[in-house]
Amino acid sequence: MARNETVLLEAEFDPAVQPYGRWWVTGLLFITVAGIPLIPFWLLFSTWFVPAYYRSLSARLTERSLEIRRGVFTKSEATIPLDRITDLRLHHGPIMRRYGIRGLRVETAGSGGPNANAEGNLYGIVDTESFRDAVLNQRDRVTDSGGTATAAPVPASSDASVLEEIRDLLKSIDSKTG
Repeated sequence: MARNETVLLEAEFDPAVQPYGRWWVTGLLFITVAGIPLIPFWLLFSTWFVPAYYRSLSARLTERSLEIRRGVFTKSEATIPLDRITDLRLHHGPIMRRYGIRGLRVETAGSGGPNANAEGNLYGIVDTESFRDAVLNQRDRVTDSGGTATAAPVPASSDASVLEEIRDLLKSIDSKTG
């Protein structure tokens, strides 16, 4: 984040994310059963920790990237190039709805699967939909203006034959299993 880019938009975080965070961790401790004795300590500790974490939250849209910062003890900084963002998903569970907040998950090329990186999870951005739209619009500007986005390669004839062979094997397996 040492680059000197123009900041186009800085996210504002809803203070309601603080009680949401307290209740989410409390619920997690309660569900684990072994964590139930830790709940009073968490509730006491969270009176300091949750506001400190809230103050550490930052999400900025620049000309070419989305910058995310957070953390109290372990600070985390992520710079996500806009041309690598494939989707921005909005989500909100029952507890989040209770506090009127939404989550925004930034998905990038190659971030799926069991080892997906959660650096792009943000909770409690004020007007989440507008922030998402601004990021997607800037991403489109970057990729349309000759960014590093490229079209998917057309498979060569040898690739096509391998794909046909895989298809035939799958059909064979399917016919034998059911």
